[in-house]
Amino acid sequence: MFGQLLLAYLLFMLVAFSGGGLASGGSLRPRQLRLLNLSIFALPGACLCSALIVLVLQLSGAGAGAYAWHALPLVATVLYLGYLRWLIRHG
Repeated sequence: MFGQLLLAYLLFMLVAFSGGGLASGGSLRPRQLRLLNLSIFALPGACLCSALIVLVLQLSGAGAGAYAWHALPLVATVLYLGYLRWLIRHG
């Protein structure tokens, strides 16, 4: 649980600085900027959601497979980094 909270903080910092760096260039369309703004809340939110899902599943007696939900923020981060790379190349 503590690891997910720390990851949420680090992902917030990642999105804030990378999105801010791209947005300061001024070449982004409004839709691209909205997606970057949404990512500031979505990536840390994915960490909190996955931690809550694992906690609820463990309290309800789920097996070790419940820990697979910890991968949710990692998948969201990979998607964000792919979008960021696409923006750098085409934005």
